[in-house]
Amino acid sequence: MAEEKLFVRKATGLVREIGAITAIIIVMANTIGLGWQKRVFQYTGLAPLPENQYWAGIPPMTMAFIVGGISVLLSVLAVSVLAAAMPRSGGGYVVISRIIGPVWGFLAAWLEFLSIAWSFGIIAVAVFEGLYFIMGPVAFGLNFGPPAGIPPDEFLFLVGILLVVIFTVIGVFGIKLTGLLLQAMFWIPAVLTFYVFGLLSQANNTTILSGMQNVLGVTPGNYVAAATNATLANNLQSQVAGIGGYAGAFTTCLIGAYFAYIGYAASTFVAGEIKEANKALPKTLAIASLLIIALYVSISLVGAYALKGIGQVTVGNNTYSLLTAWSYLSYGGKVTLASVGLPTVKLWTTTVAGLAGSGINLGSANVLLVVFGVFWVANDIPPFILTASRILFAMSFDRVLPAPLANVNDRFHSPINAVIIVGIVALLGCFSESAVLDPGGTFNPGKNAAIAAILGSGGGVQITDFYDSFFFTLFTLSLLILPLRASKRQIFDTAPYKPGGKWGMLILGLAGFGANLFVDYEFVWPQGSDFALSQVNWASSTLLSDISAVIFTIVVAILGIVVYYVHRMRRGINYSTIFAQIPPE
Repeated sequence: MAEEKLFVRKATGLVREIGAITAIIIVMANTIGLGWQKRVFQYTGLAPLPENQYWAGIPPMTMAFIVGGISVLLSVLAVSVLAAAMPRSGGGYVVISRIIGPVWGFLAAWLEFLSIAWSFGIIAVAVFEGLYFIMGPVAFGLNFGPPAGIPPDEFLFLVGILLVVIFTVIGVFGIKLTGLLLQAMFWIPAVLTFYVFGLLSQANNTTILSGMQNVLGVTPGNYVAAATNATLANNLQSQVAGIGGYAGAFTTCLIGAYFAYIGYAASTFVAGEIKEANKALPKTLAIASLLIIALYVSISLVGAYALKGIGQVTVGNNTYSLLTAWSYLSYGGKVTLASVGLPTVKLWTTTVAGLAGSGINLGSANVLLVVFGVFWVANDIPPFILTASRILFAMSFDRVLPAPLANVNDRFHSPINAVIIVGIVALLGCFSESAVLDPGGTFNPGKNAAIAAILGSGGGVQITDFYDSFFFTLFTLSLLILPLRASKRQIFDTAPYKPGGKWGMLILGLAGFGANLFVDYEFVWPQGSDFALSQVNWASSTLLSDISAVIFTIVVAILGIVVYYVHRMRRGINYSTIFAQIPPE
């Protein structure tokens, strides 16, 4: 009877407690995390286009944020229509399973759950990673290093686990407590963002020179000379030639742009707990997306122009300045800061703001930049717990996963078992980001390249983002299919938003689906991706290692499908009946 109760009851046990402001914050906090603070410099280094070749003066990364933002908006509009029609916990899982089919809904949600839970662990480690490697030791005179005798990778792994445990316990107590914590963690860095923009506005030749001498003991000319001297210029020029001009740099930057936009539809996963979700979701998703796009475009443009032109030199009719030189030495890969005898502080927005602050005698306030950077990373975590646990809950509620995962605590209105499973899977991310599985790392001295490609430091980032992209590809495909399937006519008729009617929804679905297909291509095909299928030598003796990310993805997908069918056969349920209707609230 306990098994049957899960399906005969008229309510999920979840409560609609999330207001419009919190719904917006869930999306923004889930999206605005780690990478955007360095993105314009990271991809200026990876694709070091001469600054005189910027189209209309716009850095390729900024253009990627603009075009990527348009793609995100197309996807958001498509997702909004579907989420408003079926505002249930699990979001895209419910939509895909009801429109495309149960097995596709399970597979997409399985990979998306892994993506989010894995990212939970990655970010838990990255909070301390930012303190230890970027914001603390050199740039701002604050040493947050590990205790003596503990290797950095083990230290990061342990503190990552600690954060996972703390936030998992908080998540157990439900949306009310998690929402309050999220509000606090969001507004602190949100307010400090205006302070960062203010510091960046003060960056010029004088303030940056003064700040660099005060903090780093070097000048802009040291970086520019190191990147463009006779020995290193060939490396820089070959990298410039390899990217294919502005278009090539822009395409490379699009990968980084999509990484930064991951999470743009986070609130759809908790739609079953949003007040008046069928009305609030489209509005809050659109507002959050526009705010995120505005922030990314403006911060990348302002951050780039804070350094562009400083210490400028001309090499082979191309101009470079501190912007390209420091970015290239930080992220280009062929030459490192340490190899040319420069401080090993990589270029972040907070680094530039800190130097400008020091240059205008506000260096003592740079601790605020540490708070800014760390909180923007850490506030990813509460949405991760909410979204991943609600995916498990929704699948369990449909009986495609064990029933206990759908049990909701009567006091806290939280799927406690699902939350705990999220915390356990997050340990995978702690391994991934802490580098303990890197070749030569403390836990992997055998230099296993295949394991490192999947679970080594940063190895899980592109893989998890591809899983997210695959999920939203099927999510937007659902809108393309919905108006065409007569069997889904009831969902179409009752949808509160039908922009342009049948043909308008078809066009919107096609646009969102096409945008996500393009992102999928960028993840699996070009050089630089974890999959990079265009670069694979299928006759190579190291083929299995080269395509380890592909093999891992196939294994995970097959495992998910096996779980689905095994559980289905064990239960002997008539799934055609279950998936013929939208779950009750």
